[in-house]
Amino acid sequence: MAMDVKVAAFNVAHDYEGGVVQLAPLIGKNHNTLNAEVAGVGSAKLGLLDAVKITLRTRDFRILDAFNATCGRMSIPLPEMLDVEGDDCMRALADSSREYSELVSTTCSSLADDGWVSDNELKKLQTEAGQAISAINALMAAATRRNQAGKPRSAT
Repeated sequence: MAMDVKVAAFNVAHDYEGGVVQLAPLIGKNHNTLNAEVAGVGSAKLGLLDAVKITLRTRDFRILDAFNATCGRMSIPLPEMLDVEGDDCMRALADSSREYSELVSTTCSSLADDGWVSDNELKKLQTEAGQAISAINALMAAATRRNQAGKPRSAT
């Protein structure tokens, strides 16, 4: 069962250090207005662009995750946004191996007790799979940079 995007928005805004009082001015809103929007008070509604601002400002992806889950999708960080320095292939390889190992461990744990995958276990598996895919993408980006760096430059 997917988390409701309204619940996610409320939790992100209120879990931010200082809550809506601190977050609201950072996205150009009055704190009372933002509180009403994330709480769904009366006819107040949180707009899509404000949800993006909140996500970018807080670096909390629960709104995006809830939106994705509702739509049966998932997102992964782009390699350019990951913390993989330069062309460090070995670090990226270690990260991808660790993420895959966590996916295997989570899968085994979810099947161990009863042989079924609950809704919560499926959510954890989807998260672990996304992280493994992201780490593999980062590895491929590092390998591509290493490949390009090893090619002779053309004389012009």
